Amino acid sequence: AVSVAVLAACGPQVPPAQNYGVITGRAYDAATGQGVPGVAVSTFTIYNAVTGSDGTYRINNIPAGSYTIQVTPPQGYAVTSSAGFSGSIALGQTITVDIPLQKQ
Repeated sequence: AVSVAVLAACGPQVPPAQNYGVITGRAYDAATGQGVPGVAVSTFTIYNAVTGSDGTYRINNIPAGSYTIQVTPPQGYAVTSSAGFSGSIALGQTITVDIPLQKQ
């Protein structure tokens, strides 16, 4: 039991959740309001999510500071030209970024 405790103490320590932010939102068809599944959403190129069947996504463990979200819609959709996906996030903050898409 002592060796397990020593090994656990040597492993990587995960900081508490309040040391990060969360970005959540929904990708949707701008004409119908319906959620669009299969949209790849990423920030800092290493924090990724794919929208579910209802178009929602969640990206955890975002470091505080500025971010820009990259969106890769599924075939048949394009990101609306008016969509801007950058901002800033604070420690422990959850922000919502919805993504309107246009059917091609």
